[in-house]
Amino acid sequence: MIEYEFEDEIPPIPFSGISPILKLLDIAKGEINRTHWAVKDEDLFSRLHKEKLIDSKFINPVGRTGKLEELRFKVAFSFPGEVRESVLGIVERLKGFLPLGSIFYDDDFTAQLARPNLDSLLQTVYLKNSDLIVVFLSGDYERKTWCGIEWRAIRGIINNKSDHAVMFIRSDDAEIPGVFAHDGYLDLNRFSPEQVANFILERVRLNEQQ
Repeated sequence: MIEYEFEDEIPPIPFSGISPILKLLDIAKGEINRTHWAVKDEDLFSRLHKEKLIDSKFINPVGRTGKLEELRFKVAFSFPGEVRESVLGIVERLKGFLPLGSIFYDDDFTAQLARPNLDSLLQTVYLKNSDLIVVFLSGDYERKTWCGIEWRAIRGIINNKSDHAVMFIRSDDAEIPGVFAHDGYLDLNRFSPEQVANFILERVRLNEQQ
């Protein structure tokens, strides 16, 4: 049984507002004439807000609630602060295509990251709770202590030959211990944030098929 309720504060949305985003909402043309509900793996409120059909108060901008160590992420990001602006642009685009709370981006979990033994928590997030880890490699990444802590977990994944769970993105040619010349990567200086987001989404979809 599926329970639902009407939100009185959301006015009726005309079909002209829904029609342009039918594909994004995973609604086939034949489903428009249905008289019953269909369950979709989409974040409806975020989609509608992105199209300016509902107010931002109806979505949760910081992701899913719950204990961080118990959440499961489709994609997690590991990066130095120097590329945060680029990473944020990528994350914002991905949020329009992935379920709410399925992305680990540190600023979305600020409260839960302000705790002792954070290194252990991050190891859990990257090593056990994420389907795909996107790593932004650079000289800054190699020098940063927290990136090094995250890298230990990522190296564990690579050593277990779970190559499908790691995606490298480079912003420079700095040497990174554990990364070799034959390891593939995306060049952050070559592709736009939108293109990088699309590449990441492709990897996420491939992982979902396994």
